[in-house]
Amino acid sequence: MVEWVLFFSTLVVTMFFLTLVTLPNYFFKKHIKLFFFLGLSLRIICIFIPPIWEDDWARYLWEGNLIRNLISPYEISPLQFFKNNSLDPIPTEILSKINHPEWTTIYSPMVLLYFSLFTAGFSTVLLKFSYLFFETITFFHVTKKKINRSMILYWLFPVLIKEVYINLHFEAIIISMFWIFYQLLKEKKINRSSFILGLLIQTKLIAIIYCTLLIPYLYLSGKKKKLIAMPSLFLSFLLGFLILYIVYFLMFPATKDFGFSNLQKFGDTFTFNQMYEPMWTYLNSVNLRSFPFFFQFILLFAYLYLLIPKRNRNRRFLILCRKHHFVFYFGYFLLTLLPVYNPWYFLILIPLISISRVNSILPWVLITILQLSYLTNIRLNISNLFFYQISDPILIIEAIVSLICLFFYFNQIFILLYKISNISNFVVKESGYGRTIPKLFGANRNRPERR
Repeated sequence: MVEWVLFFSTLVVTMFFLTLVTLPNYFFKKHIKLFFFLGLSLRIICIFIPPIWEDDWARYLWEGNLIRNLISPYEISPLQFFKNNSLDPIPTEILSKINHPEWTTIYSPMVLLYFSLFTAGFSTVLLKFSYLFFETITFFHVTKKKINRSMILYWLFPVLIKEVYINLHFEAIIISMFWIFYQLLKEKKINRSSFILGLLIQTKLIAIIYCTLLIPYLYLSGKKKKLIAMPSLFLSFLLGFLILYIVYFLMFPATKDFGFSNLQKFGDTFTFNQMYEPMWTYLNSVNLRSFPFFFQFILLFAYLYLLIPKRNRNRRFLILCRKHHFVFYFGYFLLTLLPVYNPWYFLILIPLISISRVNSILPWVLITILQLSYLTNIRLNISNLFFYQISDPILIIEAIVSLICLFFYFNQIFILLYKISNISNFVVKESGYGRTIPKLFGANRNRPERR
């Protein structure tokens, strides 16, 4: 009963949050302190609420304590350890809640070493407070007393707060590191930002989405700077990606596989919340997932690129992509190609919403709707074949809402394409007459027309 109350409370609070997204900037400036303390208070309250409908936290505690006892989670599964050791009551209780206890870990060295620092005494509270500490520190570091509307929305997002501070998902670490990466990027400290990006991708491979932010910064620099920057940029990234693998290997020299084989097996074996799957089934297609949507998305932006006048085309294209939320939607489509749609995976897109400065409710809805995946058959007392099975009606609701949001987004893109195609008709040609390129493409509006 408590679990259902908390679940529906999250949905109600999220609906209230979605109304805030549509409010103007001056409203947030007026109540900025109230919103900050509201987000902070919700986090502190959730720290003391036990996890609901999630069991990943048990593995976090277990593997963190294994490392502190100099045992590598890559080498022994919880079930093997349980058979070979007599345990006191607390570890036995933790082991009983670990999902897939026959598997060794699939987490990266960064995550495992983090767990080892903040899981003493098998305490979830300590781990949650560590999330709060790092998230708050990076929040203040990025805002530097100039908290804007986008950052407040990130700070208040109920789904993020629930997934991190109730369910203990470690996306808080990724988001905190993202703010450091992005701040360094804005300060044009490219090598340091590249190091943090390597660390981010090592923490969770799906953070590769953030590469779409580093590439434009590198491209917009001059040619000479590119030639100088590329080798050091690559080495910084490689160091960030490998450094904790090296540290872990020095601690546990017998380590042969860092969970990659398990990760591949996990992707091949398990499916969860693939919301488009029932649609493909009804269309007599198997396992297409969202690839057709991703393909059309790429074609759409390829067409957008080709419509832009040739002069400084690359620079203008990057500016348009940044302005029109390309990075978020690219990341969203990339995540929908995964065999597993765990709702908390999509939390890494939240910073991309915050930095886009697009006052749209659509991306928030796309992340929120995945919370319906917690309504599995077993929780709804429907006949089920396995624990995570979700009924087709739930998945179809998610898919329909997702498609509606994407339709409205692409509608905006098609309007943009129409405008650009009209502008292209008036671009000055070498042997003809025409108008000057509008400000959208960076031209000087005061420049006289060619006579």
